[in-house]
Amino acid sequence: MRTALISTFVMLQLVGCSGPMGPIPGKELEGIATPWPADWTFTEDIENVLLQTNPQDPYSVTVWGVHQNSNFYIAGANPDSNWVENIQRDGQVVLSVENKLYNALAMTVTDAEELSSVLTLFVGKYEIEPDSTFIEDGGVLFRLSPTVASVSSSPEPTHTQ
Repeated sequence: MRTALISTFVMLQLVGCSGPMGPIPGKELEGIATPWPADWTFTEDIENVLLQTNPQDPYSVTVWGVHQNSNFYIAGANPDSNWVENIQRDGQVVLSVENKLYNALAMTVTDAEELSSVLTLFVGKYEIEPDSTFIEDGGVLFRLSPTVASVSSSPEPTHTQ
């Protein structure tokens, strides 16, 4: 009986949440709309960030991210995952870092030099084995760029649209 009550409580908690919980996807992210930073070094010690895709029917996931210069990158190993497919249909995304929301446009990185240098950053930050066949195996790397709204907006509590 106790196990059933705990399971019911956990399920109710999951249903009531907007964003993802660990590996379980969520819906619209909540947080503070924040202008795009010129420098992403504050993310060096942040392991997970949240990403919202599909503006018409928000779908959010927990992902890894790295920065290089003024750019922020996310990578997807599975090209068939919902969030990767959503980005390929519509690149408008919302990135959430420590409850701050950044409106962005996700663009697939195809330049070999940029791919190599950014994938090296993922290997170093997450202490994973280098995978020289990441792209050939269907992996995709996205560069996030600010949208006009994310550059000019002033911070205020909001829900993303």
